[in-house]
Amino acid sequence: MRAKAILCAVVVLTALLAVTAAGAATPAAYRGQVNALCRSYTPRMKQAEAQITAAQKANDAKAAAYAFGQLLGLALAEDVRIEAVPVPAALTSQIAPILRIMKSIDAHARISIAKFGAGDVNGGAAELTKIGQLAAPLNKMYDGAGLRDCGSNQS
Repeated sequence: MRAKAILCAVVVLTALLAVTAAGAATPAAYRGQVNALCRSYTPRMKQAEAQITAAQKANDAKAAAYAFGQLLGLALAEDVRIEAVPVPAALTSQIAPILRIMKSIDAHARISIAKFGAGDVNGGAAELTKIGQLAAPLNKMYDGAGLRDCGSNQS
């Protein structure tokens, strides 16, 4: 009787461990999913960047502002999707600092959009400066975490 109880406990424990392991993302799966996500945003971001450049060459401030707003919107949407992907425990030490910086950048981006929308050009520009400072180490951090499509391949 006791052997049967032990055997049942082992079977249940093994099943629980199998379910837990199946639900946990591996570092390779996480990298694949997040890199694919970033790759899906890259063409639209490059297009917005090209529109900004063309508008600046044409001295069309309105078109440049519109394209820049599109770029900020794409970056915010991409960040929200990246933040929604569960990070495997093995990558937490590399990914957590990236996510903290992203959240801070996103807050400044939203403030920048609000300030520009309210006609506060200097305030919006100041927020963009903060974003540039915060974003400076991100490509290296993404690349170091195996997320090149979010880092140097995207910029």
